[in-house]
Amino acid sequence: MKYISISILLLIFSTNSLADEKRGKREVLLDNSDVEVVRLTYPAGAESGMHTHIHPNRVVYFVKGGMLELIPKDKKQKSKILKVSDGKTLFLPTTTHNVKNIGNTEIIIIETEVKSR
Repeated sequence: MKYISISILLLIFSTNSLADEKRGKREVLLDNSDVEVVRLTYPAGAESGMHTHIHPNRVVYFVKGGMLELIPKDKKQKSKILKVSDGKTLFLPTTTHNVKNIGNTEIIIIETEVKSR
């Protein structure tokens, strides 16, 4: 019985760690009443998971670019594929989406969202 319980626990923890490997990393660099700045790191094959940007003014700077797929929540809309070079800066609208690294290299983004008052 102990063997079965330990086996089940190992299976649960190994499944969670595999799922975590497919997630990008989000590190908050600055967060106050005016702005939020985060560093987003996506290894090859990693994704953000579905999330919403609620602030209308958002700028992303690609420290390390690559191939991204922007997958909208609304299934009626098509996904967008972006090939972004190092140093590229984009202004992006409010949206709900999943970001997936579909390339072979790590992507690092600095994202700045100016908060509405």
